[in-house]
Amino acid sequence: MKLKNLFAGMILCLAVASCIQDEAQNVEAAIDGCSGNDIQQCLIDPNEFTVQLYVSRAADPSKININFDLPTGASIAPVEQLPEDGVNTYNFKDENPRLFKVTSEDNAFSATYTIRLWQTEMPFTYDFETLSSDNPYHKFTEDNPYHKFTEDNPSSGTIIRRLELASGNPGFELTKMAKTPEDYPTVQVNGGVDGGKCVKLETKDTGSFGSMVKMYIAAGNLFIGSFEVGQALSNAMKATHFGFPFFYYPLKLEGWYKYKAGANFSSKGEIIEGKKDKCDIYGVLYETDDNVQFLDGSTSLTSPNIVALARNLDALPETDSWKQFSFNFKPQNGKSIDSNKLEKGIYKLAIVFSSSVDGAKFEGAVGSTLHIDKVVITHTSNPSEYPANQ
Repeated sequence: MKLKNLFAGMILCLAVASCIQDEAQNVEAAIDGCSGNDIQQCLIDPNEFTVQLYVSRAADPSKININFDLPTGASIAPVEQLPEDGVNTYNFKDENPRLFKVTSEDNAFSATYTIRLWQTEMPFTYDFETLSSDNPYHKFTEDNPYHKFTEDNPSSGTIIRRLELASGNPGFELTKMAKTPEDYPTVQVNGGVDGGKCVKLETKDTGSFGSMVKMYIAAGNLFIGSFEVGQALSNAMKATHFGFPFFYYPLKLEGWYKYKAGANFSSKGEIIEGKKDKCDIYGVLYETDDNVQFLDGSTSLTSPNIVALARNLDALPETDSWKQFSFNFKPQNGKSIDSNKLEKGIYKLAIVFSSSVDGAKFEGAVGSTLHIDKVVITHTSNPSEYPANQ
C-alpha cells in the first residue's frame, strides 16, 4: 500500500509539473506606458510604434530615467546600447530618437519602438481648442508656437512649449455615471469668447458609487499637473498633483470666464440651506525641494513652499456673459525668486480652475458651471520687474 501511494504521489507531482510547463506564456510585445523622474508626459502610438516623451527643459538629456510599463513577462532594451546608459537611465543627448526592442515573455514576438525625447517649457497661453483624446473623456493639450535648439547640443533636439492639462475626469470614470465623453465634469464645448472652443467645468453628482465611498459630488476641474487615479479613493486631495517647471517671473494670470452656481449647496451629501457655491481660479508658484516635489489639493494654498499666488474669489461673481479676470501674482511667505534656482527648474507653477471652490472637500452644488477661455500667464525674464524684487 505504501509503495502504491508513493507511485500515486510521483504521478501527481509529474502531472502538476507538466501543467506548469504547459501554461501558456504571454505573447504580447508592447510599451504600455513610461514614467520617470523627469518625464512630464508620454504619448504612445501603438499603430506606428512610436513614443513621444516630454521632459522639463532643465532635464539632462544624457541621463533620462525611464520606467517602462510592459506586458507581463516582457522585456525591453535599446537596439544600440550607448556607453552612458545605466539602469533604467538612457542617453538621448547623443542619439535622439532612439530605437527600443520589446520582446514577449515567450520570446516568440517582438516590436521595435522609436522613442523621441522632447524638452519642454510650459505654454503661456491656453485657448482650449485642441484635444489629445476624446475617449473615454476629453483631454486638453496646448501647443504654443515655439522652437529653440538646446544650447549645449543643437543636434539632440529642440525645446518646445507643449503641455497636456489634467483633470478629475479619470476619477469620475470610476462612478460609471458618464455614458458619453460629454457627460464628464470637464469637457470641451463651443461658444468661446471668439466663437471657437472653450472648456466647461460642471459639478456632477457621483451617484450611488459616490455615496458608498462618501464622495458625493465631483467638481469640474482643470489644472496644470497630473491626476493620480490610484489615490482617488483612498485620499482624493492627494490625487491631484499640481505644477510644472517654470523658468520665468510670473506677473499676472488673465483670461475670460462665465459662471453660474448650482441650486442646492451640499456638504458631505447633506443640503446646506442659504449657502451658495463659488468657483475658483488661481495660479501658484512654489519651490520644490527634497520633501516637496509637487503640491496637492491639501497643500496648494497653504504650503510654506509657496512663493507667489494669483487669486481673488471676490472678483469671480456669477455672470451669464463672458467676463475678463486679471489676478496679480503676489509674493507669499516673505519669499523672492532666486534666479539660479529659476534657471534650474526648481520652481513649479500650477494653474487651477474649479466649478466648486471646495469641491475637493466634496462641498458644492450639483450643476455649478464654469466656462474658461483665452487664459494668459503674463511673465517676464527681467527680475527687476517682479514685485518682490522692486
